[in-house]
Amino acid sequence: MCSPLLRIETFDSISSTQDLMRERLELGENVHGLVIRALEQKSGRGQRSRDWLSKPGGSYQTLALKDEKGRLNQAFTPIALAIGLAETFLEEGIQLGIKWPNDLHYPFKPGQKSKKVAGILCEYLNKHLLAAVGMNVNNSIPETATALKGLELERVSNTVLAGIQRGLTYLDRPSDLIKAYTNYDVLNLKEVSIYYQNTFVKGVAQGINEQGCLKILTVNGEKLICHSGARGSLNILK
Repeated sequence: MCSPLLRIETFDSISSTQDLMRERLELGENVHGLVIRALEQKSGRGQRSRDWLSKPGGSYQTLALKDEKGRLNQAFTPIALAIGLAETFLEEGIQLGIKWPNDLHYPFKPGQKSKKVAGILCEYLNKHLLAAVGMNVNNSIPETATALKGLELERVSNTVLAGIQRGLTYLDRPSDLIKAYTNYDVLNLKEVSIYYQNTFVKGVAQGINEQGCLKILTVNGEKLICHSGARGSLNILK
């Protein structure tokens, strides 16, 4: 994928980078290659409109890319971006894991517990992909999360942006997606519970398929294929 020349606009405080990007797109502005960053978000949000605490000190940004052919509008786009982020931060000596489908955990070591450090939100609107990443750096965080304390904020934001661009290349080579994801899979062979088709199901996570869906072997021996858009609450039991 040939990336456009990016234009970065940084704001001290806005409602959310995703909301502002959407507003400007809907007004007919050329947002292809535009990156909107905020030092603080008043109404940051994650998947399924959940609030994302976005106090000063964190990295919050949205990249918009025009996509006439719909190539970027894939169910596994958030996973591809997560892989790109994990690979890029690993080159910086920071080990991130991926909790399906759109969260990044830190520190990532197989078999050890980690906490959420970043979230990815992808929306497709008017033939544009709006890819947002919020990452905790030196901002205040809830007890259930963690942060990359002590790092320089602009460097983190630029690394995130490089990771997004790297992740998009997986959309051109989906056959590499599963293998790459396995290297960072927080849920791998973990006992989990998931709200699936109006009921809670328990089982063991067994990676993803070629469409980016989570595979679960239930306690009853049933093999479930969970699409990210259809799933509800997902928790690690052990």
